[in-house]
Amino acid sequence: MKRLISLGLAASMMISVALFAAQYDDSLQSSGALKVGVVNFKLVVEESKFGKLEQGNFETLKKQIEGVVEEKDKARAELAAKFNDPDYVDSLSPEAENELKHKFRLINQELGQMEGQFYQTLNQANVKILQKLNEMASTASVTVAKENQLNLILNDDGCFFYDKTLDVSRKIIANLDALYETEMKTNKAPGALN
Repeated sequence: MKRLISLGLAASMMISVALFAAQYDDSLQSSGALKVGVVNFKLVVEESKFGKLEQGNFETLKKQIEGVVEEKDKARAELAAKFNDPDYVDSLSPEAENELKHKFRLINQELGQMEGQFYQTLNQANVKILQKLNEMASTASVTVAKENQLNLILNDDGCFFYDKTLDVSRKIIANLDALYETEMKTNKAPGALN
């Protein structure tokens, strides 16, 4: 998950640089001065209402998936307990024992497949969430840049150093939160993934 967040942050930085370089090229040439802002995308994801909503949705999906896997694992554990009970195994006919072994192998195989599918599902959901939040942060960055007469907003992940006075993360969060409130008032599903 950290790797995906890092990839999202890097993508955010590249998109932001390209977006603002294109949009503000004319104003930069006329003024000669570069006005820069820096955003902490991780903070935006963690503290904006949209970010919290998406994190909650992800956790709900994760818990649902974990519940399904736990049920299958419980069934496997029950069969394993039967195999570990010598009295039970001795009471079985050879056909019944083979059927139980087959069932155990089948559950193991299903569990392995489920875990792989669920891991992939969670990764895809995480990437989709990060892409959506990245797009929203980019849009909010345009608004914040115009309001503060900035030529460029960079992701702090791409900076070795920056003066903290350049940080516009809170302004971007405020912009996203205002958008969230507007969507709540119009009864839309805020930040719903499409």
